Amino acid sequence: MSMNIIPVIDVKSFHQSPTTEQKLSVAKSIRHACETYGFFRIINHDVPHDLINNITTESFRFFHLSSDEKLKFAARRWNPQSSNEYRGYFPAYVNGKEGSDISNPHMSLTHQLVQQNIPFHELNQWPTEQLLGKQWKITITQYWDATWRLAMSIMQAIALAFGLDENYFDQLIDDTMKGGAGTLSALRLNFYPLRDDSMPVLMGDDGQSLSCETHCDNVILTILYQHQVGGLQVQLDEPKRWLNVDVVPYTFVVNTGRCLERLTNGLLKAINHRVTLLDEERLSIPFFLGACHTTPIVALPTSISIENPPKYEPIEYGPYIMKAIQQFKEYRRNDSDKE
Repeated sequence: MSMNIIPVIDVKSFHQSPTTEQKLSVAKSIRHACETYGFFRIINHDVPHDLINNITTESFRFFHLSSDEKLKFAARRWNPQSSNEYRGYFPAYVNGKEGSDISNPHMSLTHQLVQQNIPFHELNQWPTEQLLGKQWKITITQYWDATWRLAMSIMQAIALAFGLDENYFDQLIDDTMKGGAGTLSALRLNFYPLRDDSMPVLMGDDGQSLSCETHCDNVILTILYQHQVGGLQVQLDEPKRWLNVDVVPYTFVVNTGRCLERLTNGLLKAINHRVTLLDEERLSIPFFLGACHTTPIVALPTSISIENPPKYEPIEYGPYIMKAIQQFKEYRRNDSDKE
């Protein structure tokens, strides 16, 4: 069933010296979408089409390398020589999709969070210039910066929608305010190759064969680009059914994460989604907006009322996200999980 139900929000005015009224209009639309569906599509954003083309090209170049070459850039579970526990490549035999988790590309060895070995604050494992040239790292960095800015503008809108200063979330999400150097945000390249007998087959509760298991994102929000091939489905509660999210070129699908649900005391909802099993290759590129490791996830003051009393205990973002990601096979550190 085609997915024509999630709202489409034009954010053009948010990037062109908007008036207060224009900002509030976009903010209200985003809040309504997150309250009602947990998903929305944005159009007329400021991420250049050429940059989207470039990152899809560079992603395919990486994933079409040999397995031996890609494993050189894998996390320690698949490459014992790696210094990274989390950031890097993971192979398709884990759960049927390949991926590469990328942290803030501006991180350096001198960054205090790297020196302190704070989880997730790891330097990226870049393919060598001899292998993929200079453009690969340049494109990844440009795309990170562009989606970071877009994510922060969405958070500004959400702050306004809750009657707060538009910069309310800045220090919670990035305690250094230098392009995300303090944040646990991540860019991921996901590649779903044609399935062979060595790859596991996942099944949904309804018997649907899946390429990605049913889940909710645990972060603050996700900005997803689907390249040409769809497969994403979201679950509606009433009545319970799965609906396809169609591919619309150069648009992004945004969804609420569980941490944003907690921050808004349940007013903005995170909902289940999955990817169906396909008979063709699929590339998707999600940007996961996270908070800082020590950020307290506490309900916004304007989200609490007599009608909506506090629903959640305060938590710290880093320990919460470390526990939450264990539901995904690519993050488990138990050798017995290898197949």
